[in-house]
Amino acid sequence: MRRPDDECPYPKPFLEYFDDCPAFQARQFIPLDTLYQPLEPVLTCRHLETRSMTQRHRWYGACALGSSDARGRWARQVGVARLDRIRAMQRELGAAIAPYTTRLWELKGQQLRAFRDSVDAGPATVELRRLAGKMTAELDQFLQKRSAAFAAVEMPIDAAARLIQVAIDRFIDTKYAAEISFEVPDDILQRFPEPVRTFFRPAVPERPAADR
Repeated sequence: MRRPDDECPYPKPFLEYFDDCPAFQARQFIPLDTLYQPLEPVLTCRHLETRSMTQRHRWYGACALGSSDARGRWARQVGVARLDRIRAMQRELGAAIAPYTTRLWELKGQQLRAFRDSVDAGPATVELRRLAGKMTAELDQFLQKRSAAFAAVEMPIDAAARLIQVAIDRFIDTKYAAEISFEVPDDILQRFPEPVRTFFRPAVPERPAADR
């Protein structure tokens, strides 16, 4: 059976320094169990998503960018050197927020469980905002210290700081685990040059009708 052109061909979970795919964008995924308690983190890709095949009840891991050619094209549009720098910065940023990550997800799980059970989520939300505030302060320091690196990839740190704040607010305000995702708002997207806008919001290829 012929596999879909947009199928991700790489073994998963990805290794820490995986670089076989030019479009790879590491993202730490922390799943929650049925009691909304965080499980072990898994390294995935920002572009990886689940799609259905033409056969009923069959699924596969797809690349949102499309085929291998599409992944290479996106990497060239953003800039291969820029992507390498961004990956390095993402690893540094991940290290900066690592002390907060597990506790944030524990609190998020408590909040989601309260929403599910129709009980007061206020205490968990308050604590979540308090911890997120501490993490944001840490990230602000990170942006200031690495401002030259952000300038090198044409990401103004004021726009990056605003983007981080919007992402954190969405994380806190989301009431369902399935909705914990993020897309850059238009007003912030316009503050970046075109290659960086392409990085944040790639053109999504049209899928064949049979695959929808």
